Amino acid sequence: MIELAILGLLNEQELHGYELKKRLGGLLGPRSTLSFGSLYPALNRLEKIGAVKAVEAAEHPAAVPMTGSLGGEVAAYRARVTSTIRSRRNRKVYGITELGRERLHDLLVTPRTDEREFLVQVAFCRFLAPDERLMLFRRRRDELAGRLPARADAGRDRYLRSIRERDAQTVANDIAWLERLIADEALDPDDRPDPAITGGPR
Repeated sequence: MIELAILGLLNEQELHGYELKKRLGGLLGPRSTLSFGSLYPALNRLEKIGAVKAVEAAEHPAAVPMTGSLGGEVAAYRARVTSTIRSRRNRKVYGITELGRERLHDLLVTPRTDEREFLVQVAFCRFLAPDERLMLFRRRRDELAGRLPARADAGRDRYLRSIRERDAQTVANDIAWLERLIADEALDPDDRPDPAITGGPR
């Protein structure tokens, strides 16, 4: 899931690691426990297979003003050194490659049973062709519909029964949501995928 989310965000623009982590947190929601300890290994894996590229951002060191006093110039010099150190720490930005776009497409069309992974697919499904989006939504709808008859009655235990009822209602709500997505997709037959992933005209 994290690789899909990283590639989806980098397909929009190149990002520093800090900004990437921030956007991933917003995408994955408040329950996400994403840390730099999991982000950078994922970035390294994607970089090793050629899906992600690391680019050194240009540095613009600040000029040291001539204050006319030794104390002022020392303070300005220290400020510039501190700024340069921070710049070096944050100068690495990441971007997606053509291989990464192919990988993103594969991840978007691969069937997912995990709800969170599917929601990340939906978040970036604008990068798919209309027929691929329809397949994504219909496949998930059919998979959820198959769950409803399989839910057993919890008998007299009202608490277990309430859990079963909640689960059934959640599935029914998700199916209704997917039906709306499918209907909306059918109403816009001229829709086209974002060219950033397909390599079409920009």
